[in-house]
Amino acid sequence: MRKRNMLKIGMVIMTLFLLSPKSTAQVELNVGADLMSRYVWRGTDFGGSPSIQPYLEMSAGNFVLGAWGAYTTNLPGAQEADLYAGYSFGDVFGITLTDYYFPSDDTLSVKYFDFDENHSLEISGTLTIDKFSLLVGKFFAGADDKSLYLEAGYDFGIGNVFVGAGDEVYTTDGDFGIVNIGIGTSKDIKFTDYFTLPLSGSIILNPESESLFLVVGVSF
Repeated sequence: MRKRNMLKIGMVIMTLFLLSPKSTAQVELNVGADLMSRYVWRGTDFGGSPSIQPYLEMSAGNFVLGAWGAYTTNLPGAQEADLYAGYSFGDVFGITLTDYYFPSDDTLSVKYFDFDENHSLEISGTLTIDKFSLLVGKFFAGADDKSLYLEAGYDFGIGNVFVGAGDEVYTTDGDFGIVNIGIGTSKDIKFTDYFTLPLSGSIILNPESESLFLVVGVSF
């Protein structure tokens, strides 16, 4: 049942994308990768090693379709390959459907088409007003169909601060709590007129698990 529901949702999004008047006006394709010292997502460290994070994204008008991955260097480690589709209503509101898939674990037996056990489907919305932002994400199908996550952020020009809270998979006891407090910034290091290296960094505190992370990365 869940597999059929996921396929129906995907078909609806694809149909809207193809029928959109803007979808044929200007199609853009972006590809790249980030090399991060750690993969820390919503206050949790995945893999405990440097992470290579490639992405491929196609956008047309207000629609976007993409794939994103994270591959740790301590194989098998924590590997991830996600598919997502989103729609933005101007610069204020956006909605995204994400299929999270983890292609390997210690047994290397995670099958892609086992949707109930090896996928987690999340619907999320973002609200941006001037320098303030709000993210709400809710898992509703697959291996995790209950967890809720909320995050508020503020962009102060040279960086941004954020506070996130969640329940279920985000906390050690399953209760709702603050799991992601941090500050981040980015800077382009110019070596020559033809070569610039985009750097990013953040310090992240998870009060619920009493963990502190310092993460830096470079984009290509």
